[in-house]
Amino acid sequence: MILNSEYYQKIWEKFENTNTLGVFNDNISCLTTKLILEHYRQNKPIHFNFQNSKEIIFEIGKHLFIELANDIYCNHYDLPDNYNVGDKLKRIRDNQYYEIVKVENDNYSLRQVLRKTKAEISPALLSGINYDRLTKNFVKVDAGKGISEKTIKNYFAFFEELNKEKNEFPITNFEKKTVFIAKKPLWDSLPNRNKIPCAYLPNPREDNNATETRSISALQDCLAYFTPKYEVCYSNILTKNEKVKTIVVFDTEAEKIEQMISDQSRFGFNLIVLSNSDYSKLIKSQSIPCWNWFKEEMEIVNAL
Repeated sequence: MILNSEYYQKIWEKFENTNTLGVFNDNISCLTTKLILEHYRQNKPIHFNFQNSKEIIFEIGKHLFIELANDIYCNHYDLPDNYNVGDKLKRIRDNQYYEIVKVENDNYSLRQVLRKTKAEISPALLSGINYDRLTKNFVKVDAGKGISEKTIKNYFAFFEELNKEKNEFPITNFEKKTVFIAKKPLWDSLPNRNKIPCAYLPNPREDNNATETRSISALQDCLAYFTPKYEVCYSNILTKNEKVKTIVVFDTEAEKIEQMISDQSRFGFNLIVLSNSDYSKLIKSQSIPCWNWFKEEMEIVNAL
């Protein structure tokens, strides 16, 4: 192998001013993430392989989670569907729960849901609230689950800090999702997971607990899914009319990549692959450009 350090220096300089949302532990993680984001923004597939570098791909996976989640949050949010009688809402400014008791055209009537029943307290009644006011001041929550004031404030504050701006209305619905096909250790290690609406879908054939886990359980939608098997993604997300912008295959399910490629035209998602395989055992597709990082190349980049 003949290595030219100037080649890697030029690549580093080309992407040096590409903005990212986090601080990296090493140059190779930083550069690879920027290269992935370049392909992501152009909706182009890419495959990066490392060899015996699990810590590096976990570093990249954590950064990709934040980057892709923020893209969905900023660019693929959706307004809630029409509200219905019986829907449970939480008013943002005072952390109070309400229930919709009447819907008439664009007018909604709400009744406060008291946390403690006291004879001397009557539930507040709000009427004449239109859809615009409802979406700006209330969050629809799961009727059987509460959500603390701290949790919801942390969620909104997290994305406001990332983007240095405050949204006009609370963003809790999304028209597109990101899906990570990844084993559970990535989900368990995600930074700020409790501030980002996402969900883990276990493999019912292997996991003792087959129940979906949501990072913010009271919210009715999420912007990213994690699941260890593509078949779970296919049956529980793709064929359920969920629109997926990107599937990230994270060091697993290499034998299913061709199936994913064949499903792309039907479901319209992009494909990003991260693997950690010896070059002699690397499974790759001719349909996806593959960049295999050799140890010597990584050392050059980290020395830049």
